[in-house]
Amino acid sequence: MATDTTDVTDEFMQYLIQIGFVQVVIILFGVGFSTGAGANNQFPRTFETVPIKPTVQPIETSVPKKPQLKLALANVVYLVIENNTSIKNAYLDRIAQKGDLAVAEDKFVPDFTPTVSVNLNELGRNGITSGSLTTNLGAKVVMRIPTGAEVTFNWTADAQTSNLNSNLNNIGSINDSSLRQNMELRLSQPLLKNAGTRINQASIDLARISEKFNIENLKSTLNNTITEAIIAYRELIRAQERVNIEQLSLKNAQDSLEINQALIQAGRLAPVEIIQNQTDIANRQVSLLSAQNDLESKRLALLAILDIDKNTNIEAETIPSVKPVALDIEKLRNIALSTRPEYLQAQFSLDQNKLNLMLAEDGKRWNLNLDATLLNNLNQAVDARLGLSLGHTFGDLSLEQTFKRAQVELRKSENTLKNIQTKLEIDLQDRVRNANLSYNQLELARRATQLSQQQLEIEQEKLKLGRGSGVFQLIRLQNELAQARNTELDATIQYLNALTNLDQFLGTTLQTWQVKIEN
Repeated sequence: MATDTTDVTDEFMQYLIQIGFVQVVIILFGVGFSTGAGANNQFPRTFETVPIKPTVQPIETSVPKKPQLKLALANVVYLVIENNTSIKNAYLDRIAQKGDLAVAEDKFVPDFTPTVSVNLNELGRNGITSGSLTTNLGAKVVMRIPTGAEVTFNWTADAQTSNLNSNLNNIGSINDSSLRQNMELRLSQPLLKNAGTRINQASIDLARISEKFNIENLKSTLNNTITEAIIAYRELIRAQERVNIEQLSLKNAQDSLEINQALIQAGRLAPVEIIQNQTDIANRQVSLLSAQNDLESKRLALLAILDIDKNTNIEAETIPSVKPVALDIEKLRNIALSTRPEYLQAQFSLDQNKLNLMLAEDGKRWNLNLDATLLNNLNQAVDARLGLSLGHTFGDLSLEQTFKRAQVELRKSENTLKNIQTKLEIDLQDRVRNANLSYNQLELARRATQLSQQQLEIEQEKLKLGRGSGVFQLIRLQNELAQARNTELDATIQYLNALTNLDQFLGTTLQTWQVKIEN
């Protein structure tokens, strides 16, 4: 029986050599074929069965059959700025916001109002028509001065033509006409309430602070949306790489199955051993299906952020090489205090509340105004007047309440600014620590992948020498290598995202990608 088995083995070896397959068998499993006494260790031919094929077919991706559009990260940043709806709406808001600032800064620009009117009065009796034509012209100029004064100039001119007669014998005769002009110049200067350049400039200062708020809001929208797009892009990279890993693992499992089928036919392996291969292939196909589904989901998520056609077959670049970034927490703190939108807006809020308190305190003062009037009727003498007016409202509790509310809001804004600064420093330390930890995890994951690869190679070498632990051990090591590769992939993405989130936290995303906001 041993001689017969040896002959069959020799024939099978010759066949494998012809198809170039024996080398793969030896490398992967370390199978040693022997003659003579060594053939007694082979399985009898009576255990051979029909080769078993995988019951699940490889899974095709559901990505639309369109030419692939390969995107670099810089392309993603450009597309999200160009197409994203939130960013478009933020820029549309800026149109109205700049108009609000222009209105506020127009406060001390003179307003000019011209007027003109023409009136015709007619009266007819016994075929005779009489009437008058009156033309009124006017101009008004109002100018506000930073001291709080308001200067008003009025000019009016009335031209009247009367006794317009019309009959059969006298058509269109004019019996009388007149022209009157008046000029008036008024000045009203507050001396207590609403007096002084600080009070009257405050409304413009508040509008300018609001403009700073609006710009920081736009920056925040850009920072957040760009960061969201970058994270989504990396999720697409992760999904692509995971599909590649699962495809490679499935191919290795299928190769192992083919080799084991050949060994079973040669009587070198028990048929029952192939069940483990089939189970591994089925599990790998399930994992591949899940990875492909996740890839499609991540593709659609990125397309939604970029706001482009959902059927666009985009593809991310391969995962970039990662090097550690030195993070100086003191330098980063200074950067955050000068660029982080949340902190800057807290400062702006404090400045606003200081101005509001000043205005509320001014609102409690008495009204004392200096009024001057100059009237000049060209048909009469000049009339000049000068006077003071004093007034105050008693019993109005809203003035005091407004003042107290302004005091409270100022204190709250001071507390908020301190809290934001403290929280900024704590969060910065946490994010820097998280970034450094992520890189350490990446280094460990790389090391684990290398060790897992070495373990698999060692086991393959043992099998080559006939000292291996069998198919189960080889499959376990292959699965561990796939898991190690996935872990390294996750660690790489996590570190890159940690740096991106730190960039967003500092408020430097726009500087990183050289995005400028132009008015």
